[in-house]
Amino acid sequence: MIDPISKGIDDFGNSLLQALNNVQGIFGKELSVAKPIKDNVLQLIGNTPLIRLNHIGSEYSGVQFYLKAEFLNPTGSAKDRTAIAMVLDAEKRGKLKKGMSIILSGAGSSSVSFTWIGKVKGYPVSCLVPLTTSPERVQLLRSYGADVTVTNTSDPTKLTELAEEKAKKVGGYLPDELENPANPNFHFKTTGPEIWRDLQGKVGAVISAPGSGGAITGIGRYLKSQDRRVKAIIAGKQNSPFMEYGKTDNPKERERIKLPAVYDPKLIDHYFHVTKDEALHLQADLYEKEGIFAGLTTGTVITGALRFSETLSESEKNERNPYNIVILSPDRD
Repeated sequence: MIDPISKGIDDFGNSLLQALNNVQGIFGKELSVAKPIKDNVLQLIGNTPLIRLNHIGSEYSGVQFYLKAEFLNPTGSAKDRTAIAMVLDAEKRGKLKKGMSIILSGAGSSSVSFTWIGKVKGYPVSCLVPLTTSPERVQLLRSYGADVTVTNTSDPTKLTELAEEKAKKVGGYLPDELENPANPNFHFKTTGPEIWRDLQGKVGAVISAPGSGGAITGIGRYLKSQDRRVKAIIAGKQNSPFMEYGKTDNPKERERIKLPAVYDPKLIDHYFHVTKDEALHLQADLYEKEGIFAGLTTGTVITGALRFSETLSESEKNERNPYNIVILSPDRD
C-alpha cells in the first residue's frame, strides 16, 4: 500500500511532467524537455542548459551571469543548430533529396556539424578546405565521414567559388549560412524560447560573438518580441565587420560594410571590442573558477558581458531580483 506522502510526491511529479509536456506542445517538438527517450541522435541538438556563474562576475552586485552551454550540442558547437535547420529547410524545399551530396567549403565548426548530420541522414559530404588547414583538422573531418580535399588556396572567396563549381558539377547541395534565413529562424524557434523558458522570462540581456550573425539575430528577435527591454549585445574582434559597423553612426560608412544577409544590425544595442589577450584570460578563468572548459570565443563573450554589466545603473541592479545576463558559449574548441 502506498503511503500518503509517497502518493503526494508521485502526484506532484506527474503534474510537473504534464506541465513540461504542455510547454513542449506550445513551443513545438524542438523543445522536447519532457521526452527522455529520443527517436534519433539528431534530437539531442538544442535544449542546452543555462549554467549559473558563481565566481566570475561575483563582484557585480545585483547582476547574475548565465552561460548558455551550446558546447553541449552533439558535435560541441552551436553550429549543430544552424546545420540541422538548413538541412531540414533544404529537404522541405526540395533542394536536398535522397542520393544528393552536401558540398562544403571551410574546415570550421559548421563543416563538422554538416558532415555529422549528413552521415546520420545518409547524405555523402564533400568538404573543400583551405591550404593552411592543419592535418589534425583534416583528420577530424574525415573521422566524421567527410571526403576532404585540401585546395591550393586560403582565400575564402576562391574557396567558395571552388565549392560552387563542384556543387554544379555533381548536382550537390551547397549550404550558405550567411544568406539562408533558416539560420536565424531556427534560433528564433528554439534557442530564444529556451532562454526565456529557463529564466521564466527574467532576461535582461543576451550577448554573443557575431559568427554569421544568425544566432544573435534569431535569439534577439524572439526575446525582444517577449520584452522590448531585453538588450542584444555583440562582443568581438576589432577588425570584424560587425564591430566596424557598430563603431560608426555614419550611414555612408555603414553602407560600404558588407554584413551577412542573415544578420539584422537594428536589433543590436551594444558592441564591445575584445582583444585576444582579454579573451584568453577569461577563458582560463572560466576553467579555474567555474570548472567549465569552453572555446576562446566564450572568453570573448564573457569579457563583453562583464563590460556591459559595468554600464548598468543602480536602479537596474537588485539583489533580490538580479539583472540576468545570458552569455552564448558557442563551442568547446
